[in-house]
Formats: sequence, structure tokens, C-alpha cells
Amino acid sequence: MASAWLTYAWSDNADGDVDFVAQELVAAGLDLKLDRWNVGAGRRLWDQLAGFIQDPAESDAWILFASQASLGSEPCQEEFAYALDRALSVRGATFPIIGLFNGPVDTALIPAAVRVRLCVSTTDPDWKERVVSAAEARSPAVSRPQLAPYQIRLHAQADGTHAIEVRPRAGSWSPFCAGVPADEKDHVRPTIMHGPANRPDTGGVLFSTGEGLSSDGAWWIMFAQNEATPTQSYYVFVHDFPSKLLFGVHNAQPQYSVDGLGA
Repeated sequence: MASAWLTYAWSDNADGDVDFVAQELVAAGLDLKLDRWNVGAGRRLWDQLAGFIQDPAESDAWILFASQASLGSEPCQEEFAYALDRALSVRGATFPIIGLFNGPVDTALIPAAVRVRLCVSTTDPDWKERVVSAAEARSPAVSRPQLAPYQIRLHAQADGTHAIEVRPRAGSWSPFCAGVPADEKDHVRPTIMHGPANRPDTGGVLFSTGEGLSSDGAWWIMFAQNEATPTQSYYVFVHDFPSKLLFGVHNAQPQYSVDGLGA
């Protein structure tokens, strides 16, 4: 079992945040030792850490817990810089020093020696695994979400209508098509337009356009020759969200269908 010292400013544990972090890391399999640090006590942080940081038998890693507030303190920054320099000079550049933050922190406040190493935020769902794996000198076994090969985003328009943006994450779609269920066409009133990603605009020029029923009569299809790419989207403008949306390459693959839009 890997061991690590968790160092923190007293003020950062006023609401038990550090106690909770320690509880979770122990449950995740880390032999955790805590050391409280009072910046106002007039005793250098390194003097409190030296014994267990210098001795490899005492620790496999050093975790520095800090918040935006404590890192914004000039005494805190000075103490961190001093202790980091001493730790690296004793244990070497490969010694795992982990910056653990309880939320977003201005990177300018993070000491350079920590910034170029592992920085973890407790807002990351895999924060415990990232910390434990670093202490154990192994790669983290973090979750890797499966992303769809397309990007879809909804944009509310000033006139109360909606723009459904679709684009490929890689490759291109040309000619492009989008479709809504044929029996929803009249109340959805769909139209399409091509333009830069994340910038819906009804103005523009489409080439080789057309629309009509699919061969099986199930979809009302709109198509155009303009190429959809990871940086160039299509926007399907609708008055009401359709129950399903079809989009992709016209009369070819890939084509995709999504539902639950606007839910």
C-alpha cells in the first residue's frame, strides 16, 4: 500500500473539506498521513515536513491540498515555494508531488513546481484514482466515456424558435441531409443552413439543395451539397422540436438518428 502525506492549511479545513478528502483517499486504498499547517504560526512548512518527506520509508508521495483562498495568500505562496524546493532537492525530480484543489484555481497562483506535475481537482470524478495511482507510480485507471461520432447542440433563438446544430467530430458529410418524421413536418417547419460551428445564422448560401419525402415515406428530408466538417456545422431550424432527427450523408452512410431533443 502506497503512503502519502497530505499537507493543508488549517483554514482550508474549516468546514471539514480536508477531513472528507482524507476519508475518501483512505477508502480508495491510500495509507494517508495528515499534517496541519498554520501559516500564521511563524514556523516554516518545511520544518514540519522534513522528517517524513526526506525518508522514503515514511512516504511515497506528498499531497498539497489548497484552495483558491489559501493559494491567494502571499505567506502561503512563499511557504509552498520554500517547501517544494527543499522536497525536490532531497527526494529528486521524480518524487510524486500532487497538487490537490477543492475546485477551480487560478493557474497563476499554483507554484511552478506543482503546475508542471500532477494537479487534481476534486471536481474531477476520477480525482481519487488519479491521486492514488500517482502515489503508486502507475497509470490511472480512469473512465473513458464513449463519445458519439457527431456533435449535437441546441441553440435557442430570439424569436422563440430553435436551431439544432450537428457536425461530425472527424471526417465530413457531403452531401448533407437532415430529416424529421414526415407526419411532423407541418408543425416542426424545418429548414437547414450551413455555417461555422457554434454560430447559428439563418443567412448563407447552400448549393445543390432539395427536399422531399424519403423513399419509404417516413421522413421529410432536406439536403445540400455544402460539406459538414468538425469546424463547419449544419443548423436545422425548427419551430417545435421533432420527436426524432435524422442527419448525416444523403443517400449514403454514415447517417444517425437521435430523439429526446428539447426534453
